[in-house]
Amino acid sequence: MSETMATAISFLGLALIVLIPYLWWIRRKEYRSKSRREEAKVLGLDKAIAQHPLINQSSCIGCASCVLACPEHALGMIEGVAELVQPAKCVGHGICAEACPVSAIRIVLDPTKSTAEIPILDETYQSNIPNIYLVGELGGMALIRNAIFQGKTVVDHIHEKLKVEPRLSTDLRDLVIVGAGPSGLSAALRAKEHGLDFVVLEKENSPGGAILSYPRQKLVMTVPVEIPVYGWLRKRELSKEDLLNLWTDIIRQTALNVDCSEKLENVVQQDGHLAVTTASGRTIHTRHVILALGRRGTPRKLGIPGEDSAKVAYQLIEAVKYAQKKILVVGAGDSAIEAALGLANQKGTTVTLANRGDDFPGAKPKNRDRIKDAASQGRLTVLYASKTREIFSDAVEIETPDGLKRIDNDYVFAFIGGEMPTPFLKKIGIEFMAKERSIAA
Repeated sequence: MSETMATAISFLGLALIVLIPYLWWIRRKEYRSKSRREEAKVLGLDKAIAQHPLINQSSCIGCASCVLACPEHALGMIEGVAELVQPAKCVGHGICAEACPVSAIRIVLDPTKSTAEIPILDETYQSNIPNIYLVGELGGMALIRNAIFQGKTVVDHIHEKLKVEPRLSTDLRDLVIVGAGPSGLSAALRAKEHGLDFVVLEKENSPGGAILSYPRQKLVMTVPVEIPVYGWLRKRELSKEDLLNLWTDIIRQTALNVDCSEKLENVVQQDGHLAVTTASGRTIHTRHVILALGRRGTPRKLGIPGEDSAKVAYQLIEAVKYAQKKILVVGAGDSAIEAALGLANQKGTTVTLANRGDDFPGAKPKNRDRIKDAASQGRLTVLYASKTREIFSDAVEIETPDGLKRIDNDYVFAFIGGEMPTPFLKKIGIEFMAKERSIAA
């Protein structure tokens, strides 16, 4: 046998050693992907909530880089190409698109494949009502990077308009920004750069938007993004606390004024401008309005006796404050799971998680595994197919398959979704795309 032939045989053998396990892995991945796709259909999770990847399957080379990169496990391999097998799990961060070596993926917002009601906006994020703009989660793009981009893009557009539009009155503000989450703060910082006369309204008692409702130490996925005035944010992962501290530091450094505890009541067109009123009775006359309200809106209530008690809350800020307490968490999504786990980590805390279903279909796979592991280890108790019936000063009453249970209790946390601001937006005249169905974020 010649040396060349021997070398060729050696290379072929090496290729087979690598290729056979890879083909076995791909086949196993495809079987699991098909099972997850069918599971999504059965559970009604087969439509994307908002932005999601669009895969050009004719360009896909089947390397599975996007599948491995997706932290939400929303992608899978079907018949040798990538596919969005669990669309409702996708949060549209675009990591899959970055991982694709042949640029076969782009992130899109297709209303026909989305479950969230989406307002009709033009290319500048302006609604059907002139000079009212919607950014961030309201526009269907929920990620921090997208929110920051939209906030500053809209203000750039408004700044260009103001250069040519005559000012009708010196009493008119250039801009009112409603919401101090990433999109609202980005808009405010850009407005400050441009020297606009603006005001920022925030219904909570501190800036942060939806981030405020995240459990302690929740990791927030980010990609490098430029924040107006501040500069580049390059960290890939930030905890909730890190991100809130970052915004607080930016607000302090830039002397940005945010009017907190100011809940939006109405926006009406009035003599060629917009009148913004708040629940406190304040009225601001302005030329433009940016609504950066988010989709979480008002927390959904349990609707049971005792819910008005001070012991009931709808967000968990500092789990450490609940050490040595008896806690009930109600819900089946990621927020409920993460809150329950955070509370269970506190010394002497007893945690019960009440889940109306038999599983956690809407939660991330990693969170599903974590909560089940914690329950099997006895770190907390999960009550499946249960419904909280009444809240007392020292206990809660829960209906379970085994009958009515009365559990000693100090605090109740309800994470059962939110009443989206859609009714309010429709009340002021914002038009939405026709939807097959909608969900609470």
